Amino acid sequence: MKKVFYSLAFITTGISLVAISCKNGPSASAISPDEINLANFDTTVKPGNDFFEYVNGGWLKANPVPASEVRWGSFDIANDTNITRVHKLLDGVAAQTSKAANSIEQKVGDYYAMGLDSNKLNKDGLAPLQDELTKINAVKDSKSLWEESARLMQMGSNVMFKFTVGQDDKISSKEIVRIEQGGMLLPSKDYYVDTTARMKMIRAKYVEYLTQLFVQADGGVETKNMAPKNAEKVLEIETAMANSAMTQIETRDVHATYNKMTFAELEKSTPNIDWATCMNVWGLKSIDTVLVAQPMFMKKVSELSKSFTVDEWKTYLRAQLLATEAIRMKLSDQISDINFDFWNKTLNGAKAMKPRWRRSVEATNAAVGDLVGQLYVAKYFSAETKEKVHTMVTNIIAAYKERINNLTWMSPETKKAAIAKLDKITLKLCYPDKWRDFSALEIKNDAYALNALRSNTYRFNYNINRLGKPVDRTEWEMTPQTVNAYYEPTLNEICFPAGILQFPFFDANRDDAMNYGGIGVVIGHELTHGFDDQGNQYDGDGNMRKWWTAADSTHYFDKLGLVIRQFDNFEMDSVHVKGKLTIGENTADLGGTTIAFQALENDLKQNPEGVVKGFTPEQRFFIGFAQVWRQNARPAYIRQMVNTNPHAPANFRVLGPLANMNEFYTAFNVKPGDGMYRPDSLRALIW
Repeated sequence: MKKVFYSLAFITTGISLVAISCKNGPSASAISPDEINLANFDTTVKPGNDFFEYVNGGWLKANPVPASEVRWGSFDIANDTNITRVHKLLDGVAAQTSKAANSIEQKVGDYYAMGLDSNKLNKDGLAPLQDELTKINAVKDSKSLWEESARLMQMGSNVMFKFTVGQDDKISSKEIVRIEQGGMLLPSKDYYVDTTARMKMIRAKYVEYLTQLFVQADGGVETKNMAPKNAEKVLEIETAMANSAMTQIETRDVHATYNKMTFAELEKSTPNIDWATCMNVWGLKSIDTVLVAQPMFMKKVSELSKSFTVDEWKTYLRAQLLATEAIRMKLSDQISDINFDFWNKTLNGAKAMKPRWRRSVEATNAAVGDLVGQLYVAKYFSAETKEKVHTMVTNIIAAYKERINNLTWMSPETKKAAIAKLDKITLKLCYPDKWRDFSALEIKNDAYALNALRSNTYRFNYNINRLGKPVDRTEWEMTPQTVNAYYEPTLNEICFPAGILQFPFFDANRDDAMNYGGIGVVIGHELTHGFDDQGNQYDGDGNMRKWWTAADSTHYFDKLGLVIRQFDNFEMDSVHVKGKLTIGENTADLGGTTIAFQALENDLKQNPEGVVKGFTPEQRFFIGFAQVWRQNARPAYIRQMVNTNPHAPANFRVLGPLANMNEFYTAFNVKPGDGMYRPDSLRALIW
């Protein structure tokens, strides 16, 4: 697990359709929609007033959010199309009668099939968790409390805190133990401490949700009378944790979360945590140093372990186990309904639950997505696309270097180091050259929930086993079928899975202007993450150190301050965007559009393009960009997103960057008085 992880999208889409150059599938021209379909526009809106609405207004009116979704847009459509294809792929694998034990087909097929068997899930109820519930009930003292807590962490439950192994930010060649705040189920600290009416309502609904889970788990352990009291106690414990937790904005400070200490110092600062017992459960013999992201939080957890009784902690552990598996929908339909009502309906506004086949497809991808990816790439993906994307990445890096060299606010010294960092970026395109070894993972036909626990345990152990070994720079943090992309600062790498290489991001058969406005901006976005408020703290080798001059840093953060203020002023459904929370993604969006446009201009010098449907290549670039972010979303989802997500709502990801770009003003003749117009002094010109 890495320290900082930047992705393009504000959703985790899981699986997606590669719609270009597919073997054994339709061609791009057969399935890609019209690149510029004027029916999707709202030409009553002036481009300079609201470019998002101008390009997407017709589409937004014609595409309401489906009942089972909380938002609906380009990412979701790409994902939805592909889920249908992966559904067929998994149906075929599951139906095979002679799958070799421990093979990819056996693991993928059996995991998926267990998720489809609603009769067994309803018959079993909570029985698959009974062994763990019995172990929790047997906890009698501090030692057994920490033994069971460590076991639940290993199986994927969010108890107490997060314990992982990842790169040392200042020694990127070394794997180190990383400890972070955790143990709270609600989305962020604000959900526990905010006193607004909505947050109070959510906490009340959360108690109702936990109460229902406890009633389901009765079996002599809970009663209907005790369940509400126990639910209140869980909220009390989690709130006590939250009071000492960092906010999401505070966690963006990579220096504040880099607290290196010896293991002995950790033990001294958290005397009530039985580290020896935890280490024994995790199979760790010795640890020299650790990185503690939130020392005050860990001290509080240590104190709270004595402030609450063992029985109260047992209640907390039961809630965490039940909620974890309920959230993953690995249990009965009744428990899935309880889960849906709180997490999907109350928090995000969904109207209907996804069908079980779809939930099973998504869960299979989440648990064994690397294995699904091997089957997927073998059937659908072509190496031709990989080469085309590699060429675009090379062109955009060259454009980035050009823009850096032409900056007036950056010194020659920092320019040289920035270009050196770009030269060292590792490119991970389409799919891994080496697949992760899943031979230690056992998938059985006993229970869906147990397969989920085994999968989580495998991942935990795999991660822990990195300690003391060289950093593996070949591993991917996304499956190849994912509709997303990322930048990882400690590895100084960008990754573009095969799944994102489809409409509206990329089409091998369309013109360069649209491709640079789509996947080109994505490429530029991820590259810019290497230089945002967090990424610019890391050098070309992935080590956190100061490599900018003091004056350049001051100039840069002054420019970021302007972007923060711009986004603070964006409002949707009476909720303001948090500029400080979203600054990394907003910077990447601005940098991505700027750099990709430069790359297009360079390309047009060699390969000129004409007017298409009345639009110049420059205009088509911006249209392609705006199409990527077309999306409708439910108000509840927007409210949660603004509170917790480092990405701004979709429309502001178009309006924000373009209102700063002189090239956009020129392309669409934006004038004073237009809604998106900003005077020169208020435009954030960074790259």
